[in-house]
Amino acid sequence: MTSALQASVPDQPRLCVGDTPEVLTSLYNNGTNLSIWQRQLPEPVEQYSAFLLSHYPHNTEVRLSASAHAMAQALAERLPEHPHRQAFIDDVSLIADMLTCLLDAEAIGLRLCTADKATCPRFHVDKLGCRLITTYQGKATQWIDNASLNRTKLGRGAQGKPDDSTGLFPSAEVIETMHSGDIAILKGELWPGNQGNGIVHRSPPLQGDERRLFLTMDAMT
Repeated sequence: MTSALQASVPDQPRLCVGDTPEVLTSLYNNGTNLSIWQRQLPEPVEQYSAFLLSHYPHNTEVRLSASAHAMAQALAERLPEHPHRQAFIDDVSLIADMLTCLLDAEAIGLRLCTADKATCPRFHVDKLGCRLITTYQGKATQWIDNASLNRTKLGRGAQGKPDDSTGLFPSAEVIETMHSGDIAILKGELWPGNQGNGIVHRSPPLQGDERRLFLTMDAMT
């Protein structure tokens, strides 16, 4: 981990990463399209996350919209009982509160998912302002820096070919992977001044009996 902000050359989109939540405010830096708070999950949160994967053996989504103030109660009504459930709820509620303050949101749209395959398997950019993503169990989100991309090969430019044969990126070595526990804010195409600079990312490929538990949050105004 590092507490220093890291950035690429000034004329390239920047990654900002740190081991304190303040790094997420780098979202407002011109040119930054990905901010990552690297953190270790508390043991009770890890235990409840593992429990959720076992409790939901099939691909499952928990969706809700609530203000940060009402998030804890909304989660308590949806999530299964467990000795460490409150620790998990507190963690999610804290993230919701941070995103609310950061974006001056009235409410948060939450999606908590278990998956045994990549939910967004192709590299893509989001047609929105920004989205928060964190993985509680399993492999985490993958992304590629603009300096290593041929963005003309996104979407229709891929001509239906797999990502690794379109010319989108030169080799698999440029694919970066977040860590379980990391909290990332991904800036999309609709963030003011960010058109053509949305972070290119995808769900990680899963093999065999691999599964993951991940959370996304969107600000609602």
